[in-house]
Amino acid sequence: MRVEFPMSSNNYSFMFANRQWELLMDKGIHSNLFNFDMDMMSLDENERILSRSSPSVHHCNDSTMVISYTRGSFLFVFNFHPETSCESYRVGVEEAGDYQIILNTDDTRYGGHGELESHKHLWRTNKKRADGYQNSLEVALPRRSAQVYKLMRILRI
Repeated sequence: MRVEFPMSSNNYSFMFANRQWELLMDKGIHSNLFNFDMDMMSLDENERILSRSSPSVHHCNDSTMVISYTRGSFLFVFNFHPETSCESYRVGVEEAGDYQIILNTDDTRYGGHGELESHKHLWRTNKKRADGYQNSLEVALPRRSAQVYKLMRILRI
């Protein structure tokens, strides 16, 4: 069986664009990807992220290979660097408050290194300007990872 995305060579057919559920019998990478896919779909189902306003990309650094954007009360941060992790990386946010990781691709459940213990950390913004915003977060960014943060509590100062 093969997986083939719709393209001109197959008349844009979806016939072979199917998930191969039998691959889940292997407890390796396929199981990790299934876990991520399931949690990502659950996140959207619960939080309706895709139906919120359009994403606002506000941080794109070619040298560090980090991109971040906001969508509603969610902050998405991607570290595409193949070797470098950052213990304290600053990204701008509009709202001052407490942010918590709600999805972390570095989790061992997804085949990551487990450098962050997502459920134990709450990040609070500081008043240092970054990316055109008055507030910023200093976050840990394991290499080749992505995190989704949710604004849990707004701080009015």
